[in-house]
Amino acid sequence: MNPQPPRILLAKVGLDGHDRGIKVVARALRDAGMEVIYTGLWQTPESVVRAARDEDADVVGVSMLSAAHMTLVVPMLEGLREDGGAPIPLVVGGILPEEDAKYLLEQGVAAVFPPESLLASTTAEVLKIARAHRERAAKSARGETRDWRSDLSQELSAAERSEPEAAASHHRALWVGVTGAPGVGKSTLINRLAAELRARKLRVGVLAVDPSSPVTGGALLGDRARMRESAQDPDLFVRSVATRDQPGVLSKAVPAMLRCLDERAFDVEIVETVGAGQADYEICRLTDVSLLLLMPGAGDELQVEKAGVIELADIVVINKADRPDADTLFAQCREALGPDRDIVKVAAIRNESVAELTELILARRAQPS
Repeated sequence: MNPQPPRILLAKVGLDGHDRGIKVVARALRDAGMEVIYTGLWQTPESVVRAARDEDADVVGVSMLSAAHMTLVVPMLEGLREDGGAPIPLVVGGILPEEDAKYLLEQGVAAVFPPESLLASTTAEVLKIARAHRERAAKSARGETRDWRSDLSQELSAAERSEPEAAASHHRALWVGVTGAPGVGKSTLINRLAAELRARKLRVGVLAVDPSSPVTGGALLGDRARMRESAQDPDLFVRSVATRDQPGVLSKAVPAMLRCLDERAFDVEIVETVGAGQADYEICRLTDVSLLLLMPGAGDELQVEKAGVIELADIVVINKADRPDADTLFAQCREALGPDRDIVKVAAIRNESVAELTELILARRAQPS
C-alpha cells in the first residue's frame, strides 16, 4: 500500500479577519511533509468539524481572537468525538490567558500554542499528535454511530493508499473535469457550479487536486477555502486530494475515488486538476465532460492555436469575463476552434452566466448504465 502523509486541517474560527500567521504555520507544516488542508477565514465550529471528518484529518488546528476560544473550542471537541471512531485531536493557537489554556487542555485539547511558541517546536508537536492519531485510528473499530460521510471519507483514504486502478467504463454519475492554468479561477467556478447543481436538487461530489512537494512530500490543499457551500449542505461533499508521487495534474487515486463517490449515488462528480499546462489533457479522457478555463490577458492569440488540451476539452470557458479584453479572447477562440465548439464567457466571482454554463454541462449528462 502507498504511504499516506499526515493530514492537518487548519481553520480561522470566529470573526478574526487576519490569516497571515496561520499561513506561515501552514507552509511550515507542508515543508515538514504534512498535507495541509486550509479552510480559510470565518469558520464556525460546525464547518470545521464537517470539513475535518470529510477530509479524514489526523489533527485539526484552529486559531482565533482572544476570548472566542472559551465559547468555540468545546463544541468543536464534542463534534470531533461524535463519528464513532478515534476522536480527531484538536490543537489551538492564539492569545490565550494561562488559566484558559489550562482549562482547554483539561477539556481535551491536545496542545495549546501561544504566540511565543517556536515554529519548529510547534511543527514537531503537531506531527507527533497526528501520527499518534493515525495509529489509534488504524486500531479502532468503526462505531455504529458513524454516518455515511465518515464512511465515505475512510473509503477515499483507502483508495489513496491502494494501488491505482483504471477508470470505470460505466458509472452512474456525470463526471465533470475542470482544468486550466494556475489562478484562472477553477475553485471559484466549481463553488458556483456546485451551488447551481444543488439548486437543481442534484447531489454533488468534488475532488479538488493540488500538487505535492517533490522535495518533502507535503502539500498545501487550499481549494476548500473557496468552496464554502459545502459547510452546511448535506448533499455536497468536497475532498482535497494531493498528487503525492504522481507527476502531472491528477492523483493516481482519482479514478478509484470517483468510483467511491459513484457508489454513494452522487449525481454529478467534479474533478479539479492541478494548475494545468497545454499538454495536460488526461482529465479530458477520464471525465464525461471536460472544461478548459482560460482568462483574458494570459497570452496572445497564438496560444489558442496550439495543440494540446484545447483540442480535447468539451467546453472552453473564458472566466473573468468582466475584464475588458474578454471579448477579444472569445473572438480568438471562436476563430481558432470553429463554429461548432462550445465556448462560454463567465465571471465566476460575480456568478454571471454560471447558470447557462450549468445547463450546457447537464445537456451532456450521461445516461445511467
